[in-house]
Amino acid sequence: MNTRTSQRSPALSPLKIRLLAVSMIVTFLLVGAISVYAYIHYLFPLYGRLLRGAPVVETPYLAFGLLMAPPALAILLVGSTICAWTGEKFDPPSGSRLHRFQTLMFGVSLKMLLYVVPAVMVLTTVALLARGYSPCSKLLISGSAWQLFWVNDERVCFKPDHYINDNWPCKVIDGKDVCIQVDGR
Repeated sequence: MNTRTSQRSPALSPLKIRLLAVSMIVTFLLVGAISVYAYIHYLFPLYGRLLRGAPVVETPYLAFGLLMAPPALAILLVGSTICAWTGEKFDPPSGSRLHRFQTLMFGVSLKMLLYVVPAVMVLTTVALLARGYSPCSKLLISGSAWQLFWVNDERVCFKPDHYINDNWPCKVIDGKDVCIQVDGR
């Protein structure tokens, strides 16, 4: 005698699936936009500052994790679009081109997260050390544990009173603000 009761989850109507898919498309597009913003404003400037020999290089290690987003977002957007179009759940048959694409994109995303992201973090750290930079925990902004400042001159490693313009550290000396221009320009 079976003592377990089986409950079926109510099936979603095609309208609900379409609405859910459209909301997911909007969400995935926002995640993609945030990723592109992080690449442009956090990762690319890091390497520009490193190449210019800026006195301070800000390294947002958490932003490296977003390198895995494009492949995952590609299949999630395709799947959500198909759901919105058909009103049915996205479940491509095994062996189909969509199934192979789905498997490939999730695999690439996972490999990016497991191999590429840590490798880029390590190579960036090695490049900073090779260029004569050393970590400066005094410049760390409160609440930014995954962000590290590297300096190539120990005189710019100090406890700032405040920050201006894209995290430039400032100290008040004799009633005047003295700020370090961290972009190396």
